[in-house]
Amino acid sequence: MTPLQAFFTGDFSTWRASAHPAPPLWLFVHVPKTAGSSLAAEIATDVAPYRSLHIDHLDRSRPALARYDTVVEQALEAFAKTPFRFASGHVQQRQVARLMQGVPGTRLFTMLRDPAARLVSDYLYQRSPMHPLAEEVRRRIPDFDAFLDLPGQRNRAARHLVPRPILDAGDAAAAIAHIEAHYAFLGLQESYALAFRALTALLAAPRAPAARLRVNAAAAAERAEIAARLADPVLAARIAEANGLDLAIYRYFGARWDSVTRRLEAWLADLG
Repeated sequence: MTPLQAFFTGDFSTWRASAHPAPPLWLFVHVPKTAGSSLAAEIATDVAPYRSLHIDHLDRSRPALARYDTVVEQALEAFAKTPFRFASGHVQQRQVARLMQGVPGTRLFTMLRDPAARLVSDYLYQRSPMHPLAEEVRRRIPDFDAFLDLPGQRNRAARHLVPRPILDAGDAAAAIAHIEAHYAFLGLQESYALAFRALTALLAAPRAPAARLRVNAAAAAERAEIAARLADPVLAARIAEANGLDLAIYRYFGARWDSVTRRLEAWLADLG
């Protein structure tokens, strides 16, 4: 049984013991718009030193994926000289695999969010002043419908979490099996406070979250308008058709979270 399988069967003691002795590196695979900036900022204070795996979005010399490849190689070079204990970034599976190859024993964790809500949040963020390319995005992507048509926005979570052959095949069973085999923890943004307490119990000692970063309050009206549209079955079907793998992954792990929530709350309360 893998650590994540132990967690979702409610065997929290075995799950927690799997993190000891501590691995050489914890890697947070940050699916965009899953409260990951807040999570990384807080975990970095518990598991230091920390390295952010970020790219310069204004550098248009190469595709973003290639720039992330470079960032990962630079991180591995830095790790060889001065090891860090925690890293995070919007790395996709090929960079995750490279990091695990370069630092054997690396342990992974991630967060998921309802795919429709994540799409709305990502759309609004990319058009907001918080994003360095917002003006370009607004010119190129006039509305939410155009955003949904972008191939790179389909099954965005799966792009980060599973190998490309599984993504291309849309194989939900294989995707779930891969995540269960390779991830030490998977939380849900919808249960962020509980997921945070569980994750900190795995890494050190359980505590409540504090920071919230990259909250796009300025887009509240547009968010409400799009949220109302999500009730339209035609739009919901369109999102589901383009993001079937993400939906399958989210529904599976959402159900697993529902099955252990009460036991997890009681276990964390006992830990103090």
